Amino acid sequence: RAFSLDIKCNFEEVYLDGSIQQGFFIIKNKKLRYQYYDKNLFTIFHKSDDFFIVKNSQISDFQKINKNTQHIKELLNIASKYPNIKNEYKNSDIQINLERNSDSFFKRISIKSPNLNMSIYLQNCKFYSYHDRYFNYSPYFEFIH
Repeated sequence: RAFSLDIKCNFEEVYLDGSIQQGFFIIKNKKLRYQYYDKNLFTIFHKSDDFFIVKNSQISDFQKINKNTQHIKELLNIASKYPNIKNEYKNSDIQINLERNSDSFFKRISIKSPNLNMSIYLQNCKFYSYHDRYFNYSPYFEFIH
């Protein structure tokens, strides 16, 4: 049986063209907050099987998203299997590889599909249960690290 994965990690996304985006995510019982640090980007929330996006520059502006969520859904599906996570997953046209670090958690996630090819480097991961308010897109609660 899998355990609930309550965790916060900083991340660095690295794309094939060399561009980099940084932020953090928190996961709690299949809820997700995936937030970029860049004020010109956004925060993605997943709660009750729905995805919402909030502009970091205008936190009162949110919208439900239904397209291009398959990569995040797959990552949440993998996280729900914790601690019984394999190093490789293939689902239709998405391939996800996970590299472990010295303490057996993960340091890198690579995602390859026809429309996305990137690596996500995980840093400073902490197992901790965060308050449910941080998974609300409206009202939006600023996350205090």
